[in-house]
Amino acid sequence: MIDFTKYPFAEKDVPFDIETFPNVFTATFYDIGLDKTFVFEISNRKNEVDDLLIYLRDIKRNDKRLITYNGVNFDYPVIHFILTKAIKAKKESKKLSVTAGQLFKYAQKVIDSKKDGGFGIYIKPEEILLKQCDLMKINHFDNKAKMTSLKLLEFNMRSHNVEDLPYQVGSKLTSEEIDVLIEYNKHDVMQTLEFYKRCLDMIKMREDLSVKYGFDCINYSDTKIGEQFFMKKIEKEQPEAFYEIGIDGKRKMKQTKRDFIDVGKCLFSYLQFSTPEFKALHKWFSRQKITETKGVFSDIEEHQLGDLAKYSEMVVKKVKFPTKPNEEDVTEFKKQHPLGWVEEIELKATQVIKDEQGNPVKEEYVCEKTGKIKLRNKKEFKKSYYGCFNVAETLNIVYGGCRIDYGVGGLHGALQGTIHSNDEYELLTYDVASMYPNIAIANRVYPEHLGESFCDSYEDFYQERKKFAKGTGENLAIKLGLNSVYGKSNDKFSAFYDPMYTMKITINGQLSLSMLAEKLVQKCDARLIMLNTDGVEVYVKRDKREEVERIISLWEKVTGLEMEGDVYKAMYIRDVNNYTSITTHGKVKQKGAYEYKDLAWHKNMSALVVPMAVEHELFDRGSAEDFIRTHKNEFDFMLRAKVPRSSRLVTVDENGKEELQQNVCRYYPSVNGKKLVKLMPNEDSEDGWKRLGIDTEWNVTVCNDMSEFEWDINYDYYIEQAKKLLEPLKETIY
Repeated sequence: MIDFTKYPFAEKDVPFDIETFPNVFTATFYDIGLDKTFVFEISNRKNEVDDLLIYLRDIKRNDKRLITYNGVNFDYPVIHFILTKAIKAKKESKKLSVTAGQLFKYAQKVIDSKKDGGFGIYIKPEEILLKQCDLMKINHFDNKAKMTSLKLLEFNMRSHNVEDLPYQVGSKLTSEEIDVLIEYNKHDVMQTLEFYKRCLDMIKMREDLSVKYGFDCINYSDTKIGEQFFMKKIEKEQPEAFYEIGIDGKRKMKQTKRDFIDVGKCLFSYLQFSTPEFKALHKWFSRQKITETKGVFSDIEEHQLGDLAKYSEMVVKKVKFPTKPNEEDVTEFKKQHPLGWVEEIELKATQVIKDEQGNPVKEEYVCEKTGKIKLRNKKEFKKSYYGCFNVAETLNIVYGGCRIDYGVGGLHGALQGTIHSNDEYELLTYDVASMYPNIAIANRVYPEHLGESFCDSYEDFYQERKKFAKGTGENLAIKLGLNSVYGKSNDKFSAFYDPMYTMKITINGQLSLSMLAEKLVQKCDARLIMLNTDGVEVYVKRDKREEVERIISLWEKVTGLEMEGDVYKAMYIRDVNNYTSITTHGKVKQKGAYEYKDLAWHKNMSALVVPMAVEHELFDRGSAEDFIRTHKNEFDFMLRAKVPRSSRLVTVDENGKEELQQNVCRYYPSVNGKKLVKLMPNEDSEDGWKRLGIDTEWNVTVCNDMSEFEWDINYDYYIEQAKKLLEPLKETIY
């Protein structure tokens, strides 16, 4: 049940969804306030377009709002097509005529218009006839990195049924199939409702902000809310801060575009180092001039690193010569790779040796059968020749036994294994509060076109957040606004665009943390355990704690940043992105493969019993195997497989018989199951498909309908996965 006193807007919200096929169109609506479902059909057996229009007018008249999943991009444009045809027909005093075929063609036109990353058919906000809230947009699932379908959400929400579209797009359906389609359409609407319930607080924040600050942010992602909220704050003081009128009379976004960035001019004057490793790093940054921010600190050759190469981990890359290189080939190779070298590798295969005229060279040998001396072609082992050179795949140094990598997004580095605080040592963790915003505020960093007054507005914005309690819409909006500036400063479509601002923040942030790490190692004999973007974990003797705090206090004064600290009881680290930890007061932090609580909705929530069992063993509650074998929540054992519409999923029994499955499929490894296989289009194969097994060593049972679940789980699968997560943690760090 939805609490209408807490979420009053929900009484007027109507989740809806459409389905389009050449001979049938269906639209299903669920009115939350009325607790009633409405279904409309346009097909070769009935045409309820007039009833649909009456219902849509009722939504408009009663100021109700459509709730959709990807509705802004697809469902609403089709509904808008019907509404505009109705308006035109009324003006011309004609009867509205709409067929399923017309709607299908238009729906495909909408889809095709958005291919290859295009904006496609889009209804302008001022032209929209019915209010709507798109759950995909507010969760930013239309972003490539977070792209998530409603079907994947059904899996993550642990829906009783995970149902995919039952028929191939473009099929002509029979009357019985239309009935099945309508039930599927209803199912999607109810799943949209379920996800809507999980988004109520997000929607409430957008409702509150829209009313209080007078801008409609209902369909904005968090990042866009933050950006727009901050922009409006600045525009109150500087009305023309972000836009100017061009010579054509149109409003034009202000930006700072640069041909190149001199990194040396970006570095803060307070950066000072005493060790050769960090001195070389600092010097390397000071010499760089870059024309592109993406991937700029990766694949750096040894000669480009200079002195820094002595302190970096590198890999050998090879370029194969087509034949044995002559002096000219080697000279040309060295021009491109000054510190490179040539390697000759002997192969198992042989070849005939030839003289200068190209004739085979002969050699004598004794025939085993006759004992006579005979001649034969002389052979030698073939050889391959490679030009080799050292490359740092990412900019890095090794310091204090820890490799630290540097990139546009931030620095990171971690040791692998398990580490505990004990009577002599404690594991300290420190994070910078609002690191990127505070670097800008403390050091007067700003996008050039916005001027230095941007820093004053930014600081006011930061201080204003403190006026609102955590959890309020204003507090979150300001936090989002503060954090959005860094990302948007490197976005060519943003009014904050100035890539030098991006580089000043990220490079100085990394070097500032490096400066702290160096001091802690030098002055406190600290052992680096992990560094990651805005924080550091160190292992130090307990009697050094006061000195650690003194150094951090001095560092805060120099940088203008603030640290928040805690003490870990233990950390279990596979790498910088995959670990779990627990503080001395019992707060658990999980990351990556070890994470199972409060996962973001776009994450893959497969086999969560595995990280649960790993944590159970790590925290000395019992063995992972016992946890898995006795666990009683069947959803925690479920996995998902997904393939695009161009591919297929099939199960294959022991006789090789294939059975087609849904493109989004819920399953679990089982004792008496079948193989799960992905089929991808391949013109070179006999039947047009390339087959790729999923969890190939195991039999699985498909379980899209949980009523079909049986406890025939193959626990060995999950135990093996848990062992894989536990294995890297066996070694004790220090």
